[in-house]
Amino acid sequence: MMRTMTAVLAGSLMISGAALADEPVTIAPISFGEELMEKADEYGEREFGRLARYLERQLENRLEGLEMADGTVLQVTIVDADPNRPTMEQMRDTPGLSMASISLGGAELEAVLVSADGDVLERFEYSRRSHNIRDVIGASTWSDARRTMQGFARQIGETVAERSGADS
Repeated sequence: MMRTMTAVLAGSLMISGAALADEPVTIAPISFGEELMEKADEYGEREFGRLARYLERQLENRLEGLEMADGTVLQVTIVDADPNRPTMEQMRDTPGLSMASISLGGAELEAVLVSADGDVLERFEYSRRSHNIRDVIGASTWSDARRTMQGFARQIGETVAERSGADS
C-alpha cells in the first residue's frame, strides 16, 4: 500500500512538473486595428490575409526554438499599414491607377506577451514608414510594411530570447 501511494505521489509530481514545463510561445490569431479596418474596402479583404500570414511567418521564424512558461501567448495587432503600390482592389476601383504607381508605405504594429495566468509580461510597439519616394522605386505592393514586420519580429525574438535565457 505504501509503495502504491509513493508511486501515485511521484507520478502526480511528474505530471504537475510537466504542466509547468517551458513550451514554445503561442502566437494568437493576428488582429487588425481600427485604422486598418477602415481601409478594408479600399485595399480589399484578401490583403489582410496576406499581411497576417507574412507577419505570422516572420514571428514563427524568430521565436523558433525559444521557450517560455507553458501557456505564454503573443497577441499581435497590425494597427495600420499602407502599401507602396496599389492593391488589386485599388486598381479595380480607380481608373488610371497601375502597378507603376508608387507611394510611401509602411506599417504600425503592436503586441502583448501574456502569461498563462493573464499577466502582461511585455508590450511591443513598432512602426516604420518610407520618408522618400526615391526609396520606393522597385518596391512591391507591401515592401515597406514587410520590412516593418521583419524589424518587429526581430525585436520580439530578441526580447523572448532574453526572457527565456537563450542566446539570440
